[in-house]
Amino acid sequence: MQALRWAVLLLAIVSALAFVALGVLAYNQQFFDLDHAAHDFVRSARYPELRPLMQALSRIGSGYVLIPLSLVAYVLLKRQGHRAARYVPGMFVGAFATLALAKWIVARPRPKLSPYGFPSAHTFGAVVFFGGVIYLLWTVQIRPVWRWVGTVGLLLLILGVAVSRLYLRSHWLSDVLGGASGGAAYLVIFLLAVDPRLRPPR
Repeated sequence: MQALRWAVLLLAIVSALAFVALGVLAYNQQFFDLDHAAHDFVRSARYPELRPLMQALSRIGSGYVLIPLSLVAYVLLKRQGHRAARYVPGMFVGAFATLALAKWIVARPRPKLSPYGFPSAHTFGAVVFFGGVIYLLWTVQIRPVWRWVGTVGLLLLILGVAVSRLYLRSHWLSDVLGGASGGAAYLVIFLLAVDPRLRPPR
């Protein structure tokens, strides 16, 4: 348990530093060679059969899906008397504010030149919401096999949302990485603030 607490703290620090570093580069309108390489690869490897799947995965990471899912999660947790219910509204209001502020400050264009590309909001939101569900899976009493199945499935879903944003050419690779690192940093820092069990001893 002690090692897990330090690992959680390390994840928060590394994710936050990665997000800040990517944000500074994006603010200066810098792109990586990997951004262009990933963009060119997607353009050269497009399969019409994959587009409906990628559009569906992208929608899952949108506010039109995540906000209703958050409301459902809140109601279910409230009915079960789970202590996490009280934190759901604050977590998502804070996530929206953090994301909106980062997009406004950086204001880097997307591959199609539409504004506010960094960080990817879909990726950020997917990491926060589905990462929060993973946290819940490990704090409730369920069979270990379902805990692992749920964790792997949700991680694959987060990856699918991130890949869909690249496939649809809605973001640069660094936008998606910024969304992933920013979402992870926000979620872990929030969980550290509300759950003393995750904090290493002083």
